[in-house]
Amino acid sequence: MKHEDHQDPGTAAIAAVAALARTVEGLARDVAAMKKGLKLAATAQSVTHLAGVVDSLTETLGKPAPGKVKEQTEPVRSWLTLPDDRQAVEAVLAELLPWMQLVYLRYSDAQATLPPCWLWHPDIVEELVWLMDAWTLAFEGPEASTKLVGDWHDRQRPGVMRRVGLYATGCDLPTHLTDAGEPIVAVPLAADADPFVTWWASDRDHNGPAPTPDQIRAGRRGGLTAVPDTAGDHR
Repeated sequence: MKHEDHQDPGTAAIAAVAALARTVEGLARDVAAMKKGLKLAATAQSVTHLAGVVDSLTETLGKPAPGKVKEQTEPVRSWLTLPDDRQAVEAVLAELLPWMQLVYLRYSDAQATLPPCWLWHPDIVEELVWLMDAWTLAFEGPEASTKLVGDWHDRQRPGVMRRVGLYATGCDLPTHLTDAGEPIVAVPLAADADPFVTWWASDRDHNGPAPTPDQIRAGRRGGLTAVPDTAGDHR
């Protein structure tokens, strides 16, 4: 430590300590700046890492984690397990009949495979109900997309149509024929659905109502050939 000969040693010491304090204060500011720079660099690295994580999550968005099944917010309805309630059965048919008229039977192969006695076949009604619900999700649901629509056309509808044909293999009633001037599509026996509502709502453990001669006549291609009367004869 230097000091002038004429300067008091105590005063010189105080000045030196003050200079040292200023130096330390400057070094502290430099260290703080370095820490801030390192923190900013670390933050930038974190952002880059998080961006990569987001990109990875985007690819798997909507897919359930391995071993986990996505929770279903609402149960899928089934014709086979509807409550024993007339209103519940009637409500489903009130949706299904117009949808078949508007959508399902617009496909010629569906017309060819749907028997007029389809209401007597719970398995056929079950297939048509879930196919209608799948169509609603694909075209009108909150996640409607061309991908779901394509899957409905390419896989779901042809699968149901094929199975409907198999379920009705033993039936002797042909597909419904429409007359000139009538609507292009007519759901077989749609006007006679009321007895089936009563059957399925209250007595589904037994076979359904017997078809009437008029119903058989309406379902036979080329008209009625032989319908037994109450005496056992044919007319």
